[in-house]
Amino acid sequence: MKITVIGSGAIGGVVGACLTRGGCDVMMLDVVPEHVKKMQEDGLVLVTPEGREVIPVRADTVDHFLKTAKEKLECVLLCVKAQFTCSALQPFLPLMDKDSFVISVQNGLCEYEIAKLVGPERTLCGFVNIFADYLEPGIVNYGGKGALAIGEMDGTITPRLKSLEKELKGLDRLEISDNVFGYLWGKLGYADILTATALTNETMADVIDNTKYRVMLMDLASEVLEVAVRKHVRLIPFDDWDPADAYPRTNRNLDKMNRQLDIHVQRLRSYTKVHSGIWRDIAVRHRKTEMRAQLMPVVRMGGEFGLDLPLTRLNLDLLDEIQEGKRDFSMQNLDILLEKDCELYHK
Repeated sequence: MKITVIGSGAIGGVVGACLTRGGCDVMMLDVVPEHVKKMQEDGLVLVTPEGREVIPVRADTVDHFLKTAKEKLECVLLCVKAQFTCSALQPFLPLMDKDSFVISVQNGLCEYEIAKLVGPERTLCGFVNIFADYLEPGIVNYGGKGALAIGEMDGTITPRLKSLEKELKGLDRLEISDNVFGYLWGKLGYADILTATALTNETMADVIDNTKYRVMLMDLASEVLEVAVRKHVRLIPFDDWDPADAYPRTNRNLDKMNRQLDIHVQRLRSYTKVHSGIWRDIAVRHRKTEMRAQLMPVVRMGGEFGLDLPLTRLNLDLLDEIQEGKRDFSMQNLDILLEKDCELYHK
């Protein structure tokens, strides 16, 4: 099976390199010429907790590939930021036929946007919790292994999935799932927490380890998770994150929550990636994050059930102000969220 990776930065770089190492026929595409050139000349360097690994890969720029491609695409792994889903995939549509399909290896609920372009029958759900960062052209930090799952949008286990399970064996911890949306929604709740950690210069582990903010952080997650439950999504735990510790708020077991978060903090401290990709987008890469593209669809869905998600919206507003240079990274931003949380949920 020919696999085309669209977007070979952090996640796409790790996934494409691991599949190549596993013997798959992979073409890695990216819009950054310098990154592609380094991959072509020197291979892709994965920086892991164990050291550096150089993996020879096939790579091309998106523009050159589109101009020279002669064969129809088979399996497309879309690994771009959520806000670029449609613009990244659109140019490849002429290279797809009825048997081509796209797997969203992204954060958020991008499958719905992909399905509008190629049809639900050619769209597969993908969940990824790899801790990775693009460091510089040709070099990606594979900071920590995490859960991976793929599945059909309707939850059926099809022959296509069984075939992919064998084809994608080079990926760490791959699971064929009948409920990928359960993972995706669970991670969206966690993403709300990571967004809050990105309002400071502290590491993810240090923020979550701070008991002053733990309940507020879980209340952030619970706003998102309540929308999922209203939509009858069966939420699934992953990598020491259990959505049941956050939602429902009314019968939250604080002792259990804290024990689980302590375990999760230990996991985070074992990774070489210490800040979220959200923080890195602003502080290191000086570009806008994908968090509005991830969380605003959830806010809109919440409106269908009369849910306002006020803490989540404040979280995004604070992040926007940092992106626009109107606010500094600071623990005071967490205090603003804490004050709002007390006003909303702990009067």
